[in-house]
Amino acid sequence: MAKSKPIGVRFDLYKLDMIQKEQNLTSVQQVVNYLMDNYGSKEVKRGAPFKNMPPYHTDAPNLEELANYLPTPPENLKGLDLAIWKSENWK
Repeated sequence: MAKSKPIGVRFDLYKLDMIQKEQNLTSVQQVVNYLMDNYGSKEVKRGAPFKNMPPYHTDAPNLEELANYLPTPPENLKGLDLAIWKSENWK
């Protein structure tokens, strides 16, 4: 590897010592090389977290099928009575 002309750089001594101890590095140049080798190595995956979500997957149940599975509560139930009915019937 070719050497470049010296450049004055200031480091946070706490961070420098921490990296040297964690990675068992003996010189500041080794710390710089370690940081440059690992810079940007994390791949960021983007996109939908679930690939089989409707409307992208044809086998997914539609809303009409889901409505058939859940019974509808009586219209006169409200508030706490409705919450109790849902907890007993929508399991």
